[in-house]
Amino acid sequence: MLRVCAQTVPCEYGYAVLFGVDDAFPSGKRQTRRTQMKVLRQPSPDFQQPRLKDRRAHDLRNAGAGFNDVGFAGCRILAYDASRATPNFSLILAPALICAPGSTNPGGMCPGTGNAGTSPDGLTVFYGSNPRTSDAHLLGLNFASGGGQAIINSVYGYKPGDLMVMMQPPVGTSNCSLMEATGIAGLTVNVAQAGAAYLLSSNVQVISRMNPTGGLGVNYTAAPSANVTRVYNLGNLYDPANGSAMPVVNTYAIDPATKTLTVSSAFVIDKTTKAPQLNGVADNIVHLRALYGLDDGNVDGSVAFNKTPPGVAGDGLVDRFVPAATFNALASPPWQSLIALRVAVVARSALAEKPRGSDGDKCDATTDGTESTPGPDQRPKWSAGIIDVSASGDPNPTSMLYWKCYRYRVFETIVPLRNWIWKSS
Repeated sequence: MLRVCAQTVPCEYGYAVLFGVDDAFPSGKRQTRRTQMKVLRQPSPDFQQPRLKDRRAHDLRNAGAGFNDVGFAGCRILAYDASRATPNFSLILAPALICAPGSTNPGGMCPGTGNAGTSPDGLTVFYGSNPRTSDAHLLGLNFASGGGQAIINSVYGYKPGDLMVMMQPPVGTSNCSLMEATGIAGLTVNVAQAGAAYLLSSNVQVISRMNPTGGLGVNYTAAPSANVTRVYNLGNLYDPANGSAMPVVNTYAIDPATKTLTVSSAFVIDKTTKAPQLNGVADNIVHLRALYGLDDGNVDGSVAFNKTPPGVAGDGLVDRFVPAATFNALASPPWQSLIALRVAVVARSALAEKPRGSDGDKCDATTDGTESTPGPDQRPKWSAGIIDVSASGDPNPTSMLYWKCYRYRVFETIVPLRNWIWKSS
């Protein structure tokens, strides 16, 4: 098995990615390929061992940790990072975000690149890593947009260097904000602007980077009601130094030029590009597809064990799987009903195969029934149908790099979002 770790990120870091791959179709021969993925939240002696089946989709299973008040999900998080070339950016308070090609929905959170139908999806997974606290704390006094201190009802589990999200219910009335704790005094959390020096609990000095000059730009209230502002502690940027408490915002995508599955981490910034560090996870991966699994009572037959309507919302069973376009088109994206994700990646053989003659001098390693002597439809398929990989090769049918010159295999899994299922207590 070939173990690929991010070359510029030590494998023991909390955001390290492991994607084990057997040699893919060597010498053009069709052989078994096994693909498994995990993201470690903390150092583990298992990392060097090929016992991956029990840890598959570890990243997705952690999704939503630290902010699983599911009724408050979906707000736009206004974020700032002075170490980026473009400091202002946005996140969404949700455990996972599927970005459909050609669409910027929901609300401009996706890049909008690619073409619907032929380009791969993108998938972002978000979770906190604070080992001491996972529930929201409440804002104790009103917070002004330019304020440098936040007073909350409890600072248990808080320390300098923590990243926090402030959220004012109800969802949609105001944006959420990301902020960096630069000091703790009593129930007061200091949020000094980017560029200020402060000490971590380990007595190491760091420079703040996540608090924008001029303040957060949003007012938050502490009114004693159901709409009091929530504060979610997501973990620490710097402490411990191995990154095991760092919040995770990992975005998986396919690089069409190199046919590589990549991952970028929102809080790990490349010092050269001043953008989220991009790491190759596995090569010869040409497509990624993902669906939201909803427990909303709307049974549509897309779930093998749950085909008979009516469904029951909130019973812990997936009623339907929907693509990002369907999910985003709903009147209010039902983040509270999200309990699973169905994900598939398509691997391609490393070497092109010469034509076997079923279609003259054109490649036919993978047939689709349109050949001169029609072959079986061997296009890659998953539970939601055929995956179009035609854009992954040379568009010229006579080229030896045409998509039919390669063999493909699909690896599909359904991952329950356990933190979102359990919900906050």
